[in-house]
Amino acid sequence: MNFWISLLGAALAVAPGPLRAQKTVPKAVPATIAGQLSEVPDSTTIAIFEAMPGVPMNYFFTDGPNECVVRGGRFSYRLRHAEAGFVRYGGKVVPHGVSFVEPGAHVTFTLKPGVGNAPPTVIFGGTNAAANNLIEQGKLLNGGPPDGERIANVLAKAPTAKTALASLQAEMTAPKALLFTALRQRQISQRCYDVLTAEVEQRLLYWSSNTLVGYFKAPDKANPALQMPLAEARQLAVALCTQYDPSLPRYQASPLSNQGMVAALREKGGLPGPAPTARAWAGYAAQFAQVNSAMARYDYLPAAAQGQAMGNVILTALSLNAMSAADFARVFADYRRMFPASPYVPIIARALPRAPATPVVASQNQTFGQLAPGTRALAFAPAPGLDTVRTLAALVRQQFAGRPVFVDFWASWCGPCIAEFRYEPGLHEFASKNGIEVLYISVDQPGYRGKWAALAAKNGLRGYHYLASPAVQESLKSVIPFIPRYMLFDKSGQLVEASAYHPSDGEKLYQQLRERLKRL
Repeated sequence: MNFWISLLGAALAVAPGPLRAQKTVPKAVPATIAGQLSEVPDSTTIAIFEAMPGVPMNYFFTDGPNECVVRGGRFSYRLRHAEAGFVRYGGKVVPHGVSFVEPGAHVTFTLKPGVGNAPPTVIFGGTNAAANNLIEQGKLLNGGPPDGERIANVLAKAPTAKTALASLQAEMTAPKALLFTALRQRQISQRCYDVLTAEVEQRLLYWSSNTLVGYFKAPDKANPALQMPLAEARQLAVALCTQYDPSLPRYQASPLSNQGMVAALREKGGLPGPAPTARAWAGYAAQFAQVNSAMARYDYLPAAAQGQAMGNVILTALSLNAMSAADFARVFADYRRMFPASPYVPIIARALPRAPATPVVASQNQTFGQLAPGTRALAFAPAPGLDTVRTLAALVRQQFAGRPVFVDFWASWCGPCIAEFRYEPGLHEFASKNGIEVLYISVDQPGYRGKWAALAAKNGLRGYHYLASPAVQESLKSVIPFIPRYMLFDKSGQLVEASAYHPSDGEKLYQQLRERLKRL
C-alpha cells in the first residue's frame, strides 16, 4: 500500500504581508477539539491523530491514547501536544477528516446527516473555522483523485518545462485566493494561513510528481501521455523539487511525506544525483511489504531527508503491526545508528513491541488466560478446543459452562476502554458476590500479544482474558460496531444483554445485571 496516497491534507498561498489576522493564542496551551454528533449513539469512539513534538502528523500512528467517547451526542478531546499542524479524526460513524490546529485553539465541528444515500458532512466552527471548512470541502488541492487528474492533464498539454511550471502554479491561484480572503477578513490566523499555503504547494508537488514518476518509469506507457520530451520533464522535476523541496522549514507541518515522491523521482532518473552506495532500506523490503512496496527508493535520499522519510515509514509500520518484534528491533537499531539525533527516535523507542520473554510454542495456548488476585501476570493453561472456536457464543459455552459471564471488549489502542479500567475494582467485587465471571476480550492483532498481556496485568484486570482470534474478530464485526462494549451471558450461555452499561456507571450497571440475571 502506498500510504501517502491516503492522506487528506489542507492548503493555501504565499504570506500576504503585515495584514492583521485572527489573534494567535498562547504557544504552550494544547488545543481542544469538540464535536456535536446528534445522531451518533453513546459510547461511539472518535479517534484523534495529532502531530508530535518535532514531527508532523502521521496518518496512521498516534503516540499514546488518542480516543474520546461520545456522550449525549457530544465529545471533547484535549490534544496531548501543543504543536501547530494537522489533526486527523475519524470513526465508524464519523467521516474521516483533517483540520488545522494551533496551540490554544478550540476547534468545533457539527456532523450534519446526509440526505438519502449521501454521506454525512462536517461543518467546522471555532478557531480557524473558515480554513478548516475549505479543507473539508476539498477546495485546497486536497479534493482527491479529481485534483490529481486535473494536474496530470495540465502536464500532458505542456510542451516545455517552463510552460508546465507556469500552468501548474496557476492551479494554486484559486485556493490561495480563498485563504487570502479569509486572512484579510480576520477569519483565520497568520499561522494558519502560512501552514495551509505551504500545504497547497506540497499538494501540487505530490500530484505533479506522481505523474512524472510514471513518465520516467515508462515514457511510452505513461497515462496521460506527456508532450514534452524527457529532457524537459527532468528540468520540470528539478524546478518543482527545488522550489517546493519538502525538506524546507516552511513545510515542516505537512503530513504528506513528499520525501517519498522525491525519492521516487531520483530512483527513476528524473532528478540528478549518484546512485546510492549503501542499500540500507532495500534490504528491508520484505518486512515493510504491508505498508510500502518500494523501500529501495529511500536509499536515494540524502541523509537528512532519509531520516525524516524513514522515521515516518517506521511509524506507519508500527501502527499497522507490519512485522515481528524482532524485525522491528533490527530496523530500529539501524535507524538509530544512522540518525541518532532524529526526533523520531524517542517516539519509535516508546512504541516498539516487546518480544515475549519466552518463545511461544505453536501448540501452546497463549491467547486465553487468567489474572488471579495477587498475581502480576496472566497465567496460561491448556485450553482444549480453543483453536476451533469461531464465535463469541461458542467461546462462552466452551469455557464457562454453567456460569454467567460479563464480557468487556477492549483493545490496547482504545483510550476510553482503558479509562474504564479504573472502575474495575467495584465491578470485580459485585461479580464475585453474585457468582459472575468477568471475561476481557481484546480485539488487538495477534502481533500485539505481549502488549495485550502486559496491559491486562498492569491494570489489575482480575478475571479471564482472551485475545480474539482472527475468526472470532471477523464474527464480531456485525455485532460490535464500537468499543468499549459490554455484554452479559447467563449460565446457559445465552446472551441476555447486548449493550450493558459501563463499569463507570456503577450502580446502574449492577442493577441492570441483577435484572438480567433475575438476582434480587
